[in-house]
Amino acid sequence: MSVSPVDKAVVRRSGTGLAAALSVTAVLLATQPASAQGAGGWGTDGGGDSDGGDGISSWSHVKVVTTGGDSSAPSMVPAQGDWTPPPCWYEPRFTPEEMAEWGPGTWTHPESAQADWIREWEEKEWNKDKDGAWWDVAYNKEMSKDEAFQACEILQGNPFWMDQGDIPDDGPSISPAMLAEIAYNATRLPAPPVELKPDLARQKVNLPVHATFRSDTGLQRVATTASIDYLGVQYAATTVATPKELRLDAGTEYAEPGSCTYGLSGGAAGGYDVDTADADCNVTYRKSSGEGTYPLEASLTWEVHWTASADPDGPPEEGDPQLPDGLSSGTYDVTVKEIQTVVR
Repeated sequence: MSVSPVDKAVVRRSGTGLAAALSVTAVLLATQPASAQGAGGWGTDGGGDSDGGDGISSWSHVKVVTTGGDSSAPSMVPAQGDWTPPPCWYEPRFTPEEMAEWGPGTWTHPESAQADWIREWEEKEWNKDKDGAWWDVAYNKEMSKDEAFQACEILQGNPFWMDQGDIPDDGPSISPAMLAEIAYNATRLPAPPVELKPDLARQKVNLPVHATFRSDTGLQRVATTASIDYLGVQYAATTVATPKELRLDAGTEYAEPGSCTYGLSGGAAGGYDVDTADADCNVTYRKSSGEGTYPLEASLTWEVHWTASADPDGPPEEGDPQLPDGLSSGTYDVTVKEIQTVVR
């Protein structure tokens, strides 16, 4: 029996890697209708957004759970430097039965280059007699459909078979390290719960700004677990973001100093608190804001580590990925007035 190009390029632990697969799937992809690319486009099965396609979703089966944080906030951004979330990866997607049901109509049409591949796998009954799963490209549900699709650098082709317990040799595949990045991207940090004194509407020229986290809003760490338990693949990773530093930026050149940075005290059990009343540095406005306001920004830097488990107290991983510190911020309109004095 002849072996199809895709059979030759199927990734196995002891076989050829995805680099070989890419060269042949590029030819196959060129003949695919756009709606068939990437496991049937963006369908409905598996959650996430749907484009009303043919019923198969390209969203990942990864699940995310967060403790703490602010669900209405945007995804965590790095405090410094560039970091981009993983838009896509390989993961187990389909059982042999699902491939038998969806494969012929999703990945090919009778005149396409995949027709021989489909017929050959139909003869093999899509490996119904084996333990394993069909792997394919999955997309990050924390990103928009268009953003994830455009950022994905995986050359999309046909799904490939992996025996139970085997993992792809090459390419971005689901793993604890990948889950750590997914969890980082899914973490939503709260803005600093600062109370500024004097009152924002009554700030005075030459009067230092003091910031506190009130005891009843003691800031807590934020832990996000990303996990997959699907078709025999079980992984989990947790990122833990711990607040470590508060920075105040005056928002105008008419302040001395223009910014101040404060370390946080406390711990995970009782929260992280700050009171800048006795600090060596406090933002002081030197000029009235007139009829307007100054945009004072309070920003928190969060130290981030990850553990290869669903337990946020698990041992921190020292290897890649090296996740950058996170950042959250809030802006406050400050009205600054001259102090009125009476001269006798």
